[in-house]
Amino acid sequence: MEKVKLLIIGAGPGGYVAAIRAAQLGLEPVVIEKADLGGTCLNCGCIPTKALIAAAETYNTVLGSESMGITATASFDWQKVVAHAKSAVLKNRNGVAYLFKKNKIRLVTGSAKFTGPKTVACGETEFEAENIIIATGSTVRDMSGFPVDGKDIISSDHALFQPVLPKSIAIIGGGVIGVEMAYIYHSFGVEVTVIEAMSTIIPFEDAEVSKELTKEFKKKKIKIITGVFVEKVEKVNGAMLITLNNGMTVEAAQVLSSVGRSPNTSGLNLEAAGIELDKRGFIKADDHFRTNVGGVYAIGDVIPTPMLAHTAEHEGIIAVEHIAGHAVHPIDYRLNPGCIYCLPSIGSIGLRESEAAEKGIAVKVGKFPFSANGKAVASNHTTGFVKVIIEEESHKIIGAHIIGYGATDLIAEFIPAMNMGATAENIIHSIHPHPTLSEASLEAVLNALDRTIHI
Repeated sequence: MEKVKLLIIGAGPGGYVAAIRAAQLGLEPVVIEKADLGGTCLNCGCIPTKALIAAAETYNTVLGSESMGITATASFDWQKVVAHAKSAVLKNRNGVAYLFKKNKIRLVTGSAKFTGPKTVACGETEFEAENIIIATGSTVRDMSGFPVDGKDIISSDHALFQPVLPKSIAIIGGGVIGVEMAYIYHSFGVEVTVIEAMSTIIPFEDAEVSKELTKEFKKKKIKIITGVFVEKVEKVNGAMLITLNNGMTVEAAQVLSSVGRSPNTSGLNLEAAGIELDKRGFIKADDHFRTNVGGVYAIGDVIPTPMLAHTAEHEGIIAVEHIAGHAVHPIDYRLNPGCIYCLPSIGSIGLRESEAAEKGIAVKVGKFPFSANGKAVASNHTTGFVKVIIEEESHKIIGAHIIGYGATDLIAEFIPAMNMGATAENIIHSIHPHPTLSEASLEAVLNALDRTIHI
């Protein structure tokens, strides 16, 4: 039995960031990882997706350059596009390995299995830890009755790296993964249909943002079907036939299942530790990420908080700092930003307009289109808008929703502002550089107070 101060199970964004912070605090972490450093995000999620989106954006920019007086033609080699994504993954994975070496973090390769409340086995080695952090992430959730086979029905894991593009694809699920993959595949000439059970795609974004993305996707000839459930998926005459509950059918060469993810706890033998799960299979944890077992913490996708890499990272830092005896600031998940990286891209934080109404909060809403922003016009990125929601009486900013080019970066202005309880006046009194897309954020806040300058 080997005794350690801190054992971290999983080296995804939550686990590896927790390990680095733990090393800085002298906790001498040992990390167990059964696969590659970086977890889902780095290897088959955030990083390769953004690499493919960058390639798609570059290709689309060249094809659309004539309006700027540039005559150009473009073609693509899908296998080289995929190679670019794999290269980005490898570079980032090597970066994490370097950080482990720099911070003298011990990495143990293999599967972890609890043998008791504070003991974990990995291969021939058994560890007894003063503290344990479970950071094993999530796995792709199968559609009931229509399991992923990696060929006819694929998951996002397969969609990122398959060697040949299908002629057409039906994407079941119009959430974040679904719309990002729809943008990528459409950009490279695949006929795309998105099927979503809710009444809109990206249903958890502000209604106006969802409406704008729907409009832009339809302009691109991406077919969108909402408010329906899939009843049957079968292969007929070499093609996939999807039957919907309204009697409609959709035919495609391939089906992409994008119906969410499930916590990855199978094989951990949590019963041996006595760790409690909720009804959906997530590990129960408090706002310091402590489980019901003393000294055992859980972070990231295995607990019922937003399944986002940046969320897991922050949770890991809080858990480690709590273990080290530091005073920590619990996360207010209402101020947890979300980003969607298709084009137009989306960044959001705080309450949606509908949520404010449901809570009975009197608000002022400000909106400013990129079509009236000088930098956006000059660079041909006029799609979308910035929308802000402020409390009517206090002028405190309680929501920000951006759709358009650069939205995932522009949302950053509102994150510290809202965490510090900023008001509309705090934004207004801050000079925004000209010409920049960030001026649209200022103008949206001005619009909420009926003070807009440029419309």
